[in-house]
Amino acid sequence: MESAKDMNNFMSLDDYAIFCRNYLEFIYDGLQAVIVSQNENNYRFFQYGKEGAYTVTRPINSLLMLSIEEFESAYDIFRAAIPHMQELKTEYKVRNTINKFVYY
Repeated sequence: MESAKDMNNFMSLDDYAIFCRNYLEFIYDGLQAVIVSQNENNYRFFQYGKEGAYTVTRPINSLLMLSIEEFESAYDIFRAAIPHMQELKTEYKVRNTINKFVYY
């Protein structure tokens, strides 16, 4: 939590990627619970443990989340695509990866 509060940790795109990667590693086995929405089963709520005061996140669309295994390649695609965003209007696979990456 302290890392997220320190704005000096978010000075570059790489800094944001480091934070996202660390978060993905944390949620892999560091959550108290993952709650599946009853109305929309693709939405998840993450509940933190004692260190996070047992708080629950906003609903997170699991269809837009990357796994830790997908993250590195998605980041490479995202970085390479930035200068070419206007040209990628019809590139569904790349745009889908960018949407997932930005969702974090």
